[in-house]
Amino acid sequence: MAVFCIKQGKDIRLKGAAEKEIVAMPLPSKVAIQPSDFRGLKPRLCVKVDDVVKAGTPILEDKVYSPIKIVSPVSGKVAAIHRGEKRFLLEIVIEADGRQEAIVFPKFSKEEIRQLTKETVEDLLLESGLWPVIRQRPFSRLAHPEESPKSIFVHAMNTEPLALDVDFILRGREAQFQAGLDILKKLTQGKIYLCAQEGAKSQALTEAQGVEIHYFSGPHPAGNAGTHIHYLDPVHKGDHVWYVEAQDVLRIASLFLEGVYPAERIVAVTGEGAAKRIYAKTIVGAPLSLLLAESRLEGMRCISGSILTGKDVGPGGYLRFYDSQVTVIPEGGQRKFLGWLSAGFDKYTFSKTFASSFLPQGEVSLTTDKHGSDRAIVLNSVYDRLVALDIMTYFLVKAVYGEDIEEMERLGILECDEEDFALCTFACPSKTDVGAMIRQGLDLIEREG
Repeated sequence: MAVFCIKQGKDIRLKGAAEKEIVAMPLPSKVAIQPSDFRGLKPRLCVKVDDVVKAGTPILEDKVYSPIKIVSPVSGKVAAIHRGEKRFLLEIVIEADGRQEAIVFPKFSKEEIRQLTKETVEDLLLESGLWPVIRQRPFSRLAHPEESPKSIFVHAMNTEPLALDVDFILRGREAQFQAGLDILKKLTQGKIYLCAQEGAKSQALTEAQGVEIHYFSGPHPAGNAGTHIHYLDPVHKGDHVWYVEAQDVLRIASLFLEGVYPAERIVAVTGEGAAKRIYAKTIVGAPLSLLLAESRLEGMRCISGSILTGKDVGPGGYLRFYDSQVTVIPEGGQRKFLGWLSAGFDKYTFSKTFASSFLPQGEVSLTTDKHGSDRAIVLNSVYDRLVALDIMTYFLVKAVYGEDIEEMERLGILECDEEDFALCTFACPSKTDVGAMIRQGLDLIEREG
């Protein structure tokens, strides 16, 4: 066990934190599966409109490796299949019938789980459609069953603004969490790293057996999976490291113990625009209209995820597969007359640009405004103060612009993901989307092989 104190980074104390109260939500009338959530998946439809499905029925499969499936979280029928340009598959909407009839899979006792083989675990995860909860570095795409990982990371903390408290939701579920860890151990000959917040109180994070427990403290991005991998088991060319969210470890255990596809997800409903800021117990793919009932959403942006890495899905959108947070913040667009002349007592800044930087930092209200125009990147120290990885971000961005694959790899891009540079995007004086640039470089390397 070790404690890592991260110095680089910054915590954004945004208004609108959720109360630590888990509220069970009714079963939604509709859910959606969005293929774009699954990086590395080349989707092939397994259903058509009006098909009747059960919870666990395959909706999509991978064209390249067909055993990888995405399944329905509810029973009902396929209501719509939405496509974009060039028939690009956007989402599959399923209308729930309220009965939650499910496909039955084999189930095991906790004692039987300890005797399972790797092949049995892989087969059940693939057959049930729960395999996609496992992702890998490099590229942050779906893990491939035929690529043996050198280690598996369990991501049990989050330091993004208003993020869900993983320690809180694991309390009282220690036995189930341990069963999930025992199942994950079957998938690798390497180590299982459990990474949690320093000061965690849940026994699931302090007394877990058969894993290496490590604690991280400090500002965001101390809670990113990329930060944990960088300090404990860095990714080099040819390596594969898998990672799983703590909530999904519970889902894996539920599948093996109960024999049905587990669709449950606890979501933090946050932000100024949310009428009820709660921890909502719902299912994956739930509509935001259910989670944000009674909220006045006019002039608000509805984000699945956090303000740093989430996606604007609108009030009629759906919760994305890997997200455990919904954030509602005011839209921007209102210009202040001669605002550039003001001292900026009410402006939020990471630097000493405005007078507010010399005042005590409390909770802040942020809109979607960029507060500046795009301009050329100038070498400065902003990126280095906000990235927890031992990487020269400015030069990595230059290598991506130049499409210099060898230089990108030398500078460590293979252990990166765009979320590791989200703060750089937020604070960049040039208004450059640094995270998107990193993703562009990773996509180029993966495409070129």
